[in-house]
Amino acid sequence: MKELLKKYREIIMYLIFGVLTTVVGFGTYFLIMTGAEKLLHLPMENETSGTYITVYMAAQIIQWVAAVLFAFFTNRKWVFTDADRSKGTLPRQLVLFAGSRVASLLLDIAVTYGCTLLLALLITDPPVILGIALTPGIVAKLIAAVLVIIANYVLSKLLVFRKKKL
Repeated sequence: MKELLKKYREIIMYLIFGVLTTVVGFGTYFLIMTGAEKLLHLPMENETSGTYITVYMAAQIIQWVAAVLFAFFTNRKWVFTDADRSKGTLPRQLVLFAGSRVASLLLDIAVTYGCTLLLALLITDPPVILGIALTPGIVAKLIAAVLVIIANYVLSKLLVFRKKKL
């Protein structure tokens, strides 16, 4: 068992911090979406309205910034521990990390919005699990999260946190 944990430590740590990053992103996203609906009295039931699209885009951008900053520092410190840490690598890694996250942000936006529109056609009476209605927007965000976590690991491993060249 210890051998397996040692062999897959990086992936296990990435998944742990990936889940925590997702929690940071989801929490930020849903606070904004719920806050806009409740505090600003914006009608959010029409996923094709200009109001929904505007708040959705703002929520996506803000949640992305929060999640990227959290992910960069946790991944650099606890996940990719064998990455090059020589002098001057932090700024380069941060720029590469942010750039790779821009790509996954575009993936997140496309999948979340596209799936929300598609699922809005299919889900007329959202099921409720643990008191949470699984609306098209929530289901779409979950689908997007899985795809984004996978893409982010691959980009981080191959591009951002490469091992130091000897």
